[in-house]
Amino acid sequence: MEAVLTEELDEEEQLVRRHRKEKKELQAKIQGMKNAVPKNDKKRRKQLTEDVAKLEKEMEQKHREELEQLKLTIKENKIDTVAVNISNLVLENQPPRISKAQKRR
Repeated sequence: MEAVLTEELDEEEQLVRRHRKEKKELQAKIQGMKNAVPKNDKKRRKQLTEDVAKLEKEMEQKHREELEQLKLTIKENKIDTVAVNISNLVLENQPPRISKAQKRR
């Protein structure tokens, strides 16, 4: 059961790391876009601001959905492991079988 918990943490940690990396890449892309537009061109600056807001919103939405999906998957895995553990407990609670040699004694 502990292996399952560490595996879930690893998956969540990997997802969070990937999200941080994507966020950093998006910031670099935004910086490049800002540098490409001249400061005196107000129309293109405004369009750039709208594009940046749109890109950031899309990325946030995507990250939120991925986290929710991971949490649902983790929850399903926990339910499955609990069911398996309960079935193991039921099997373990049965009295041990007495061998023929023990019966003879």
